[in-house]
Amino acid sequence: MSDSCVLEVGTEVSAKYRGAFCEATIKHVRKLIKIRISWNKPLTGSATVTQDNIRGVIKVQNTVEAKKDGGWCPATVLKITDASTYTVVFDDGDDRTLGRNCVCPQGAKHFNEEWTLDHLPLTNPENFGTPVIMESKKQR
Repeated sequence: MSDSCVLEVGTEVSAKYRGAFCEATIKHVRKLIKIRISWNKPLTGSATVTQDNIRGVIKVQNTVEAKKDGGWCPATVLKITDASTYTVVFDDGDDRTLGRNCVCPQGAKHFNEEWTLDHLPLTNPENFGTPVIMESKKQR
């Protein structure tokens, strides 16, 4: 079975806190994988089951065996959803329990932390504090 869609403990993530995404680390994971399947012949229809009710390699379009009415029946995997809850610790020490939709893995940094405005070629930094005043035309 594949747990590749579940984030692991210790992973650095961006987690939603009061409307903004902040840097955090995963402290605890309560795993819950939901799998959407369609029954193969002789059964028809579809169902959503948990990982515990599936035998075989869980991958989209794979044929697996799913538990139905006490027996195992063939089915095809349509969709895999991570419905786990994650307890994260933010950089300031706060911790929150969030759903997967509020947690995303951190990607590469888009800026160089060593560079600041002191390293950039500014032409005249003394004038940055001076307000810009547009001259208005006199109406006659």
